[in-house]
Amino acid sequence: MGVTRLVLEDFGAFERVDLRFCSGINVFLGANATGKTHAMKALYASLRAAPANGSTLPPKARLAEKFARVFQPADAKIGRLTRRRAGQRRALIRIEAGENELAFTIHSKDSSLRIRKRSLDDASALFLPSHELLSMYEGFAAAYRQRELSFDETYYDGCMALSASSLRGSRPPPMGSILTRLEKVVGGKTAQKGDRFYVGQLEAHLVAEGHRKLASLARLISNGEVAPGRVLIWDEPEANLNPKLVVELAEMLAELADAGVQVVCASHDYLFTQTLELLSEERETPVRYFSFVKQREGTRVSSADVLGELPENLIRSAFMAHFDRRRSLE
Repeated sequence: MGVTRLVLEDFGAFERVDLRFCSGINVFLGANATGKTHAMKALYASLRAAPANGSTLPPKARLAEKFARVFQPADAKIGRLTRRRAGQRRALIRIEAGENELAFTIHSKDSSLRIRKRSLDDASALFLPSHELLSMYEGFAAAYRQRELSFDETYYDGCMALSASSLRGSRPPPMGSILTRLEKVVGGKTAQKGDRFYVGQLEAHLVAEGHRKLASLARLISNGEVAPGRVLIWDEPEANLNPKLVVELAEMLAELADAGVQVVCASHDYLFTQTLELLSEERETPVRYFSFVKQREGTRVSSADVLGELPENLIRSAFMAHFDRRRSLE
């Protein structure tokens, strides 16, 4: 089920933002510390906790627990996630997926969570951090369950998704062709043997980090964790990829979006965003860009379906300034 809207009020860096998503690829742009990852984590934690997924906890307790584990506020007090200002505060998170909705508030005074509306209970989302997970998987899952680690729960959830067994048979088109393309780029299939992952014949930690990121995506397609009808949330997917692979990744994300996977990602990469714009023109893949700009009253977010229509695009501005400086020296 695709997400159509995310509203955050008095949450983290935001006084109020209202994000309207497209069905394809949604790209968060902006400087560091503007709240891009916070917005993605709020979306993920809400979608992940909405269905029971085997939990015996009531919905309110599931949401509170997930936000505490994903954001890791001190002493698990989720009230610390509300916007910092004098007096008691109340953060609102609202997610819409078509006609379904999940809305709840988090209160700063007692860190309580109160559900205002809940008709969203069959959501399916996966969050991939900017760091790859294949090489860290060995021993990490057991350590996370038994010890206090400095990793938030998106890392554990991602590792559990990678460890799911591959589906029987070949993946149907177009997922099968995307998987084949990924395996060709990274040099073989991604497989788990015991507590370790292999890419082709090599142990994952012996493979280049950029290839490990793409191999992770291949694994998640092969085991059905990334599939049509699901939401893939990926923080800086292009990190540690060379320019050629950045283009490959953008093309494969467009193919996933065309197959019915909704993508939400954050990026600081000029080539990645420009390639997505070309793909949206060439193959009409839905792409929407969101510009996060920090202001005194809180981060403001504007959106557009064309990069040139964004009122502020920090990536483009930085590159234009660089080219201007270069020309001035000629």
